[in-house]
Amino acid sequence: MTETDATKRPLEMPETFLPYLEKYRIYKLFKDMLQDLIINLPKDHLKHMKVFLRRHLHSSKDVDRVILLVSPELKIEVTKLVRDMIKDFGFFVITRRCVMDRYEKHDSYEPNCVSPAMMSEVTKVLTLIDPVPQAGWLMYDHPCTVREARCLQQDGVLPTVTLVLMPPPPMAPRAHNPYTPQRSFSQQDFEGLKIAYKATLKEVHVEPGDSLEQVGAKCVRAIRAAAEGAQGPGQGFHAQGAPGVYRVLIIGPSGSGRRTQAASAARHFDLVYLHFQDLFNEAQLRDDEVGEKLRKFGVSVQLKAEIVKRRIGKKDCIDHGWVLSGYPANGVDFEQLDRMPTPPNRIIFLNVPWAVCKERALANGVDWCTGREAPVGSGPRVLPRRPAFEAQLDAELDSYFSECLAELRAAAGITAVEVDGTKSSDDVQVKIQAAIMASPIFNIESCSQIRNVVRADELMF
Repeated sequence: MTETDATKRPLEMPETFLPYLEKYRIYKLFKDMLQDLIINLPKDHLKHMKVFLRRHLHSSKDVDRVILLVSPELKIEVTKLVRDMIKDFGFFVITRRCVMDRYEKHDSYEPNCVSPAMMSEVTKVLTLIDPVPQAGWLMYDHPCTVREARCLQQDGVLPTVTLVLMPPPPMAPRAHNPYTPQRSFSQQDFEGLKIAYKATLKEVHVEPGDSLEQVGAKCVRAIRAAAEGAQGPGQGFHAQGAPGVYRVLIIGPSGSGRRTQAASAARHFDLVYLHFQDLFNEAQLRDDEVGEKLRKFGVSVQLKAEIVKRRIGKKDCIDHGWVLSGYPANGVDFEQLDRMPTPPNRIIFLNVPWAVCKERALANGVDWCTGREAPVGSGPRVLPRRPAFEAQLDAELDSYFSECLAELRAAAGITAVEVDGTKSSDDVQVKIQAAIMASPIFNIESCSQIRNVVRADELMF
């Protein structure tokens, strides 16, 4: 057998394979597996990959690994705060005292001399002792310096979120002071550590009157928000490697909030937002073959598919990705969409009961100037719906819940994610962002899953 140099053979993936790889997010799965191999450097790589895939089959979310940084300006009982957080998450706590106890028993330990590299080695051992890798960990009072943080990063002790407890930022910037107050060795280099962990940084502002319980609740919300992808506008994770754009389909009945959630997700990930009714109205007014057929013969399955195909094939959608709502309406439409050159690779169902959808839809009126929906009473231009609207809405919801929903779920397959749309708008958006970023749970050997559709709460918690 002759040896070959893989670096001299450019790897090209056939275009026909790309939709499948994107839909099942196999690039994301192998990227996570490669990262796990590099960090742990196992002796038996095949066995380690099997363990990784088995663990991935049961949970697509990393366990919580938290580093807690506390501003020197705050005077709070960190130990009691951490005890309360353990009740919510059940992870293990690693403090500087724990590390030093083990460090002082090391063969290479020298009294009155602390080696950041050796401290990092000891810390890594603590994070790998069962069941810490499965339960997660929280670290505070350690690391204390940027040098220690860099050693931990080099050894693969990486947090999923770095919580920074600090006072709210002042209304006006403080005067620049080039000097820092004198610190003892045990005090953390707060600003330096913030820079070292900026990739996972999550600020928690502690008000002067906040009790320890309130601070703990803020920390819990911050950890969950970071795990679910709520980093803030413009800070969402983007796909890495090839291919690298999100093509998101949000499916739900009228009144489920699909347009609002789709627009928010598009802003967060910098995607092109598309709603089928807007595309349809635009196509009807165009002086081309599709517009002429719509005006002459009305809408059909093929024409609806052609309208969508023409829009998602444009350069902005190809380069940046897109979020589509309002289409497909049934299983036949979905099959048309799935056969397009750039089909969706993220499919999300918004689950909202019939009664809630109807209540939400009837609560909105129409702005007679712009034609857009708006809450009744929100302005002088907002008019209530026509009397016939309620009957039309009942017929649409009846069709969706009795026939279309089952067809769409069957056509979407194992990579679809369900999100409870009855929660607050922010909670729903956080779950949608997490569903967009996460890789699905499925067996890559048989390409099957225990359930046909994954629920977002199972995906994240």
